[in-house]
Amino acid sequence: MILEDILKMRLEQQCSTMALEFKTIDIAYENSPENAALEYFKGQGYIGTSNEGSMFQNVLKALMLDELARLNTFGSREDACSRYLEAQLTIHQANLEQVIKSISKTTRERFIANLDEIINEVRGTRQDNGLSLETGIAIVDALPRETLTKLTAKFSENPYGYRKGWPDLTLIKGNEIRLVEIKTKDKLHRSQLTTIPMLNEILPSKAEVLKLRRII
Repeated sequence: MILEDILKMRLEQQCSTMALEFKTIDIAYENSPENAALEYFKGQGYIGTSNEGSMFQNVLKALMLDELARLNTFGSREDACSRYLEAQLTIHQANLEQVIKSISKTTRERFIANLDEIINEVRGTRQDNGLSLETGIAIVDALPRETLTKLTAKFSENPYGYRKGWPDLTLIKGNEIRLVEIKTKDKLHRSQLTTIPMLNEILPSKAEVLKLRRII
């Protein structure tokens, strides 16, 4: 089925066609439904963020940061920390293989230091979208480096396309990772219909869709 046909469907039909788990829950919230859903899952023992792909993409950047900094056009580690992942993967297209290979060489301790450096560098900017060191560490502990390498390689095939469309919530409990898209009235967008299948192809758990019915 072509993308244009899926875009015309109701949300439930979209999920069924894409083999995505779909649930509806009643929940009270005043402002952000995504943050309300995050608190709902935290009550079930999950940790996580409600910043779409920002958390995952900065985890990948942290795993490659030393190589990205070495190759940085301006010779600036700060720029390597703050520049968006999609831009760096495009700029370093000629060196992508060695950049992606560096993921397997980055120790857990080095990754933690790199992610902390990135978070501190972007704090107070539009990129500081609720990044969490705890969540980043949990992602790396839950996923094999091979999976993270495959995800980065796939992302690099269309970095400006795959930067959008990630589910709202990134949730971790032990070795379980869940990506959950939160909906209230709208349907899955074009970018989500492109990016979610890519994520489902690589990550161990399929993305889910949760529709919130607001309790007043």
